[in-house]
Amino acid sequence: MEQQRELQQVDDTHGQQPQQEQQEESLEDYIQILSQHQKNCENEGKYVEAEMANNRIKELKTQLKDREQNELAIRHQNDLYELEGTHVSEFNKFNEDWDIRMNEFQVHSAQLIQALMEKHESQLKDYREELYSKMEDKYKKSPDLLSMENMHQNLARQKEYKDAHKVQMKAQELEKTERERYNQTRYKSAEALQSKMIKKQEMELESLRKRIIAGENEQKKQRALELERMFQRYQNVKKELEANHKKERNFLKKGGVGFNPNMSRMSSASQHSISQHSSVNGMKDSPAIKKPSNKAYR
Repeated sequence: MEQQRELQQVDDTHGQQPQQEQQEESLEDYIQILSQHQKNCENEGKYVEAEMANNRIKELKTQLKDREQNELAIRHQNDLYELEGTHVSEFNKFNEDWDIRMNEFQVHSAQLIQALMEKHESQLKDYREELYSKMEDKYKKSPDLLSMENMHQNLARQKEYKDAHKVQMKAQELEKTERERYNQTRYKSAEALQSKMIKKQEMELESLRKRIIAGENEQKKQRALELERMFQRYQNVKKELEANHKKERNFLKKGGVGFNPNMSRMSSASQHSISQHSSVNGMKDSPAIKKPSNKAYR
């Protein structure tokens, strides 16, 4: 009974300290106090009390181990949450930057197409004007028309004005018909030349569109590649973190001491992830996402 009272006094001394002091004095310190008490009892031949102290130490060590395991599990969970949050932020930033760059590419591409179409329109207008200005009027009267003109002139000289007028009217009608036929032929030739020019312009415009599509496909391919690298980095960091967690759990199970279960290892893991954050920042220098230049499509 005396030994129990002495051991109880040690517990009471620790338990009756002010709350602030209890918070400051760790469970490890209390175990050290009991260990010293056990040693003193052993030296003094108080073996029953030493046994009680030893049992109490085992009980406290079990409590300490349970507490450390719980704290370690909480910290590991927080580490994974922090890593996941870092990854989500990186993923969102990645998509935001790529969406901006691809939108800029599309806007600039539309501007290039519009500029080329306006250029074609101006070129076609100038070509049409130049074409018609160079087309000489090489209309030649037909033999029938020349014969009719001689006829009404001869009738006029013979004072046959009425008949001369009739023949003259027929000659004028024939000339009108022949000129219309000639102009249709001439304009048809001009339209053929214009169609040739329009076809050339259409091919140039189609070539520009193909280059733009190729640029867009290259962007998509580059984006997918960067995204795959980013996910791979995340998986690598997560595996490394989980491996460290496993080592710590095994270390604690084997009774290891000397580390703080609340000390997060995510600081180094986060730094590793951030240092590898080239998929977003590095995109600015990627040739696949540069805006298409006018020179590139000419």
